Amino acid sequence: MSSASIVELPTTRSGKPPRKWRRRLLWVLGICLFLEVGLRLFGYGSYVIYRPDERLLWVPIPGANKVTEINHEPENINAQGFRYKQVLALQHPGVYRIFTFGDSVTMGWAVSDDATYSAQLEKLLHTQGCSGTKFQVISAGVNAYPNSLVAERLTKVLDDGYQPDAVVFAYSANTGFEGIPDLQGAQRQQFLRRVEYKSIARRSALYNFLIEGLLRQLVYYRLREVLMLGTWNTAKSSPDLPASHFVADLQRAKDAADARHVQLILLLVGSRNETYPAHPYQAAMLDFARANHLPLVNIIDLMKTQDQNAVFEDHVHPSAKGHVMIAEQLLSTVRGLPSYAAACSAESGKGSAVTSLSEKPVTSQP
Repeated sequence: MSSASIVELPTTRSGKPPRKWRRRLLWVLGICLFLEVGLRLFGYGSYVIYRPDERLLWVPIPGANKVTEINHEPENINAQGFRYKQVLALQHPGVYRIFTFGDSVTMGWAVSDDATYSAQLEKLLHTQGCSGTKFQVISAGVNAYPNSLVAERLTKVLDDGYQPDAVVFAYSANTGFEGIPDLQGAQRQQFLRRVEYKSIARRSALYNFLIEGLLRQLVYYRLREVLMLGTWNTAKSSPDLPASHFVADLQRAKDAADARHVQLILLLVGSRNETYPAHPYQAAMLDFARANHLPLVNIIDLMKTQDQNAVFEDHVHPSAKGHVMIAEQLLSTVRGLPSYAAACSAESGKGSAVTSLSEKPVTSQP
């Protein structure tokens, strides 16, 4: 038998692969299909998907009955793209409205809709004796947002006319991505295409189970570098921009809020075992709050004295207990705002007027 005959063995004379290879391929496809269907029964096909956006780069696609990547807790995105169960009207008489902005901490990584600090704050506000006022606290956090996009989404919500009474700007630890919103032209379009590719992959339960679950540490974070920075090498991640870049984002958020007479609250969150503001951006947030007389809620000081395993789900994301503690700290700040006092006193005045009318003695007609 010639050497040429040996080389040609893997294919038939027609050029088609041998039947055994076709069978193997069908087996592989069948197994993948079986796993895809089976994993969907366990929630792996129900993750929130993100679409490309010209202004914000990526935003969550509305959807009900979604689940978080970790713990598979209920996660719903309303028609306006917020993690909030109700659809919001632009006008909201009798409603004190707060928006919270940030990254996956604010969006509520690994906790249910009702367990985010936004939902917990809304619940607490309804117990404070301001009975004539309804409260809405809407989570506008987005997974993986750097501070520059946090500021941009805050500005967009104000531009869109949702008219909040207060807004919360939560510090984002995704500082390596701060320069991404500055991409222009072909680079920006290339980034948006990568977001689209990721959204297609995330529709697969098998992808979610393997890449974002089982192989998260080994593969997922490298894939994220490709999406964000166009490189497989995590060691080549973009260095943090100077703190002045972050301060400019804070100033942009403050200017947008001031222009609409909306109170800005800064929320300084940290990571597991962090005992002081270790990152220059965190220190800059403290300085910015002092210089501009803004209310700031320092969660680093709060969390450092707690059992870290109890208040953190992982290295940076709070547990459900951690979210409750954040909400309790925000509650004290919100109650001290002039806009809160005005909303409660206005409703109290209406109630007093009704009471005085009802208690007025009835006189007989002559």
